[in-house]
Amino acid sequence: MRTSDAVSGTMAAALGAALIVASADLSPLPRQVYGAGTFPKVVGALLLLMGGLLVLKGLRQRQPWARWTSKVTGRAFVLALAAVVTSVIAYVVLTPLLGFPIVAVALLTLLFRAYHRRGWGRALLIAVIATTVIWMLFAQLLHVPLEAGLLERVLY
Repeated sequence: MRTSDAVSGTMAAALGAALIVASADLSPLPRQVYGAGTFPKVVGALLLLMGGLLVLKGLRQRQPWARWTSKVTGRAFVLALAAVVTSVIAYVVLTPLLGFPIVAVALLTLLFRAYHRRGWGRALLIAVIATTVIWMLFAQLLHVPLEAGLLERVLY
């Protein structure tokens, strides 16, 4: 099923507004200009802005609210759901043991390969690039502690 950009934009804008409201009462950090609510507010504002642009695009194109594009088998849906749930559980269990970089690369490689079927090399390359970008953004730029695990001596 494919939904209109207006529907998707409305959901994104609503999520952005909810993020802004939910993060409004988070206290600032001592001696800092920004606090715990800064990042959620920025993400919420971007969701609100981009959702609004999607709504305008969807209304301008006069798309139907929803339409069926192709049938998804029950087996494919259950397998996709199981892969995502299993990945989350594996991440929670394995990250303290092996560390974020190893677990993220392994899980993303498996998921990219399972969903896109473009080859192991391409899946591994995209997983390494995505993990590196996430590590740089969160661990280096935002100073969010990500478990280095087995690679602690290599990374630090």
